[in-house]
Amino acid sequence: MRPVRIGQLGELERTVAAEHLAERFENAGVAVLATPVLCHWFESAAVSAVAEQLDPGEATVGTRLRIEHLKATPPGMRVRTVARVVAFEGRQLSFEIEAFDEIELVARGTHDRFVIDLERFLAGTQAKGLRAGSTRGDSHGR
Repeated sequence: MRPVRIGQLGELERTVAAEHLAERFENAGVAVLATPVLCHWFESAAVSAVAEQLDPGEATVGTRLRIEHLKATPPGMRVRTVARVVAFEGRQLSFEIEAFDEIELVARGTHDRFVIDLERFLAGTQAKGLRAGSTRGDSHGR
């Protein structure tokens, strides 16, 4: 990975649509931007903040996400999520994150990501899946 600057930004802007609403996440009648969707948008903004610094074969994975969802956003409103690099040490990246709708700050928090060698990471995940498959018939394998 090439050096990352403190203060580097990643941004994502989306319009809140029906598939983004809390009522789609088993919260009947709550027709506002769902917190899980906001989490997804925060992760996407963070990924974009450092994408150009990744070497071929590298990726980042989220390791921690802490948010305060402060205000509700109705469908049809635009939301801009921003991820700002606040620390970069070894392979660990830390971000401050904020989301704004057309009126106000609607969420804020922190997010950590880790730089991985994608091939090695996926090989380890595949091996884990194979181990799980071999223990599924064994009640002690859980």
